Amino acid sequence: MHQFGSAPERRPRFGAEGNSPLPICTAQPDSYRDLSTVHEEIVTSIRQALRRDGNELATRPECVDELAVQACAVFDDVTAAVAAGDPLGALSAGGAAAPFGGTERTQRGIDWAQSLRAGTTLFEVMLPIVLRELAPPNHAAATRISVVLHQAVLARVVRGSLVHMTFLADRIRTSRQDERRHIARELHDRVLHGIGLVLQGLDMHRYHAEASPALARAKLDKSVDLLRQVVRTLQQFSSELRRSVGEGGLERALRSYLEAHAEPLVHVTLRTKGDLAALPADISEEVYLIMREATRNALRHASPSRLDITVEATDRSVYAAVTDDGCGFVPGVSQTGGGLSSMRERVLLLHGQFSLSSAPGSGTRVESRVPLGEWGL
Repeated sequence: MHQFGSAPERRPRFGAEGNSPLPICTAQPDSYRDLSTVHEEIVTSIRQALRRDGNELATRPECVDELAVQACAVFDDVTAAVAAGDPLGALSAGGAAAPFGGTERTQRGIDWAQSLRAGTTLFEVMLPIVLRELAPPNHAAATRISVVLHQAVLARVVRGSLVHMTFLADRIRTSRQDERRHIARELHDRVLHGIGLVLQGLDMHRYHAEASPALARAKLDKSVDLLRQVVRTLQQFSSELRRSVGEGGLERALRSYLEAHAEPLVHVTLRTKGDLAALPADISEEVYLIMREATRNALRHASPSRLDITVEATDRSVYAAVTDDGCGFVPGVSQTGGGLSSMRERVLLLHGQFSLSSAPGSGTRVESRVPLGEWGL
């Protein structure tokens, strides 16, 4: 939990005219225990307010702990600023304020809208506590305390938003790098390897051409078949690179991908519900990429006989699931490649939820739910 420093020798408040610093009216103004008591009250009030308001952060202990730390720091900043008579705006312009969601453990979970809601809750909870502790003698002094508190909270909200925006930009850049690595791996493993086999077959044909025409012919026929496979792979790969969710919408993009890549022996079903064509373009594109990766993993690695795909859209969210009856694996142990992490990152960037269930011999199920409305805000 938050490690608090020593309390100041005297905690000041406004004097009779609202300008002169005087001791705070508390039972034990010089004791560290008294400051700790105020901090504990703030922490308790924050937790209660989050639960009362139904804020989703209340279900995430690490976020609540972070907010509690920030709340105590805000209290210390405000009391120090008021005591020193700092001009309005000093807190928001200063460089000491730590951001909401600025730590490694919360960068991935607190977006700017959550930071704003958390900041509003923090202000509402702390204002009566700060006013009680600083005991302003008149309305003007109380107003100044309220403004300083607001600036201290807002400074952290703004910085937390900047931290989260930087994090998102980094993740988008990483996602693009992952996609480029995937393309390079596909070109090497499937295309270049196939071309190498074709060239080897042609060399063998030339070697056997005079001494063993039948064997030479067999080598040539095999090379032609391999070359056709390489051409099909390049066509699929090129189509996959070009394909995005256009005017046909998410469902058509998915059906097009399945027609091009699903083997005839795999029984594929695609079930849709709701108006997928009404989804925002950026959401449709990301959901398509998530489902394409899940489908590609199933077809390539699971050897399934059945593949079930579900997409459901409401006015609040879009749900997608890909289920196969293939070989399965132990999540986190036997999975290969970066596809799963890429899917998870894309869902998190959309402020959604991602889940994976699998077991050897029992198939795999990948699910995601992405909020809509104000893009999950």
